[in-house]
Amino acid sequence: MSRMKTFFKYFLAIIIVYIIVDLGSFYVLKSTYLTKDYSVEESILDVQVTEAKATYLNGYVNGTVKNNTDTAVTNKYLKIDSYSKRGVLLGTKYVKLNDLNPGEETQFNSSFNYEQIDNLKISVIDGTELPPEGTLDFGFDNPEDAKVNLLVILGAVIMLFPWFPF
Repeated sequence: MSRMKTFFKYFLAIIIVYIIVDLGSFYVLKSTYLTKDYSVEESILDVQVTEAKATYLNGYVNGTVKNNTDTAVTNKYLKIDSYSKRGVLLGTKYVKLNDLNPGEETQFNSSFNYEQIDNLKISVIDGTELPPEGTLDFGFDNPEDAKVNLLVILGAVIMLFPWFPF
């Protein structure tokens, strides 16, 4: 019985240490994100940025887009340009906006992996202004484009099969 109590104490200690380390890591990483300057170009849509933060290596932008016009808006994208302190364009991300009816509002979020970002420039562009898809750095920021299907998983398992310890 005493062996079971000792085992339970060690198990409980491991769980407590894991939780403390996990929470500590979360807050340390969260504190490395600094608010970055941004500018939003005038457009037919009202773009409001709620958060624009970045570390040395990566960052994210969150916000809302509202259609203040009298007509429905379709085939629009947010273009997010990332610049260094010297004004060098580090990269561009595109976020597809849902079709917006008059007065409708939608949220957007985008993450990026560019080094030493100083400021961001956000604009609304038409779908016809997009560059060819092969020239994009990371593609589009849409959850639908990041789906993993069964064939990808099966291919990974087949490639890793010789290293499984059977």
